[in-house]
Amino acid sequence: MDINIQEIEQHMLENKRMDTLVFGMGCFWSPDANFGQLPGVLRTRVGFAGGTNSNPTYRQLGDHTETVEVTFDLDKISLEQLLRKFWQNHNPNRPAYKERQYISLLLYRNASQKRVMEMVKRHLETEQDNTIYTEIAPLHQFTEAEPHHQKYYLKRFKRATEQLMSCFPDEASFHHSTVVARLNGFVKEYGTLAAIKQEVTQWEISEEEILQLQQLLDRLKW
Repeated sequence: MDINIQEIEQHMLENKRMDTLVFGMGCFWSPDANFGQLPGVLRTRVGFAGGTNSNPTYRQLGDHTETVEVTFDLDKISLEQLLRKFWQNHNPNRPAYKERQYISLLLYRNASQKRVMEMVKRHLETEQDNTIYTEIAPLHQFTEAEPHHQKYYLKRFKRATEQLMSCFPDEASFHHSTVVARLNGFVKEYGTLAAIKQEVTQWEISEEEILQLQQLLDRLKW
């Protein structure tokens, strides 16, 4: 298709105040889709973190956990909002059992993130009158998972994926796209095409670029 989504999104990302959250809440495919559909989330990646061995893979995970890295626009969605969604969408009220692959995990990048994580955790424990066993620890490394794990649900729709891939210079830029994150959420029934088309009208891009994205969404073959 004669449209460069990466270039359009670079225009959209200009001058944004961004932050990144890394967390584990079970198998990473579903939270990748769930968080990827949120307005204010700019990109998502799935990977491995929280452990000590270097260069983990899906088959050789070691003591790492399946995690999602979410980059978000601080002027559109807050860290606290993302944390509440994190805790509301899995069961953190039981201790970790045996292996660490699917534990409830938050990894902070700095003291400010740690403070907010601990504050929201305390508030939720008080609201729920229940113990939250989520592990909160510093982020030392995040290793991106193999390509077939990225945007897993969208890739089940081969024709649409092929159409979209033609709008990017390479597979990595496809995986890191905001539009692709939204569509991965849509096919998992976390959002709608109409909502995505409406959202792009609010992006800081030209009218022509908005129209190009909307026409692309209309032409996708599922």
